[in-house]
Amino acid sequence: SQLEPEAEWKARLKREQDEQVIRETQRQRMASLQARATALDSPLKVDVSEIQKNASESRTDTRQPLNAATNSASDLYAAAMKSGLLGQNVDQNGQTSKEDFFNQDIKDLGYLPNQVVPQLSPYELKRGSVIPATMITGLNSDLPGRISAQVSQNVYDSATGYRLLIPQGAKLFGRYDSKVSFGQERVLVVWTDLIFPNGSTLQIGGMSGTDAEGYGGFKDKVDRHLWRTFGSAALVAIIGTGIDMSMPESSTLARQDTASDAARRNFAESFGRVAEQTISKTLNVQPTIRIRPGYKFNILVDQDIVFPQPYRN
Repeated sequence: SQLEPEAEWKARLKREQDEQVIRETQRQRMASLQARATALDSPLKVDVSEIQKNASESRTDTRQPLNAATNSASDLYAAAMKSGLLGQNVDQNGQTSKEDFFNQDIKDLGYLPNQVVPQLSPYELKRGSVIPATMITGLNSDLPGRISAQVSQNVYDSATGYRLLIPQGAKLFGRYDSKVSFGQERVLVVWTDLIFPNGSTLQIGGMSGTDAEGYGGFKDKVDRHLWRTFGSAALVAIIGTGIDMSMPESSTLARQDTASDAARRNFAESFGRVAEQTISKTLNVQPTIRIRPGYKFNILVDQDIVFPQPYRN
């Protein structure tokens, strides 16, 4: 085959380049329209002038290869989508902060800063262990107070599980919190002293009590005082109705109130204010949580406990 003349070959190459420039211009116009539509749909104002400026600068260079032109159009559309979506709260559930909390201890790769610490004694009760117990006294959250309980099962060392450290029947002494908010069903309990049957005592600081399933706090009986609350509301309504009925009826005729009308009005208003203020206080009463004697629970050991020797009576 004969080679094409050089002039025809250059003309055909020029036509191909012109067609490529036309296609690229059309893609950029479409991307600009999509970017403007995305910005208009955004709940916040999005400035696309910078995107259009970059697009106009890219049109000045008409000798870019075809793949570079395609990437420019796709990058323009991606930037527009990013500008539109960043104006919205796409992380409504705060998943990013949750991931940061979960991974805050493993951001730096490498060795653990802590090393394995051997046990100090063969008679140790490690943190994470539980001490089963049963309530001796009851608990009422209306007032703070002290409570006592009794260990219901033998507790052995954490390493072997054969050395008796806390015998069944040991006494526990603790306290509970009476600050109960509206809707609360559990009361916070901490245990401070462990008294062995042989008379020795161990102060355990303030280890928390959990129910038999491991949930924090104790839950047994909850009194929300519904009768008192709704009864007070009904009494307020009745008093308000009585006050309205006792007030003198207004008349369209111009007349002055008599002395009895004025006295009756002042008495009704004063009595109504005092009654409503007194009864409204009962509407804010906190619920009462009661833990009955015999309630079974566990003490969660949160510090390693070292005993001098196995328990001997």
